Amino acid sequence: MNKTIMIALLLLGAQVNLSALVPAAPGQAPPPLWVGGGFLWPFFSDTRTLLPAGAPRDALTPVLGAVAATLFLMAGAALLGWLVPASWIPWLVAAAAVCSVALHVIWFSGWALLPLIVDTALLWSVFGSHATDLGLRL
Repeated sequence: MNKTIMIALLLLGAQVNLSALVPAAPGQAPPPLWVGGGFLWPFFSDTRTLLPAGAPRDALTPVLGAVAATLFLMAGAALLGWLVPASWIPWLVAAAAVCSVALHVIWFSGWALLPLIVDTALLWSVFGSHATDLGLRL
């Protein structure tokens, strides 16, 4: 996978997971499609979630969102050679994708499909295509 595409997917994964910190209010319509719609902000308070509304869901959502976003950003930094060792890329992507998938399965809706596709593409790029740290950093 091209380094530019990988960085774009990592940033998209981070952005979508950070939007979990501020779910849309009940009854609020998705943002207009020209700014990404529900694809870039897939969390709506009135969504029927896997976990019922309340303490467990409300505690897990920001933790999973923040951890996934941080790990995606760290993988991007490693890819660019900033502060994070490049050898960590596969493990950062895997851990971020696990947190992201858990978050989007809990909040599963039609809007969760794009983040799940991004997670799948990132996992495939690191493990399925056998991309190396050096190959991605070039």
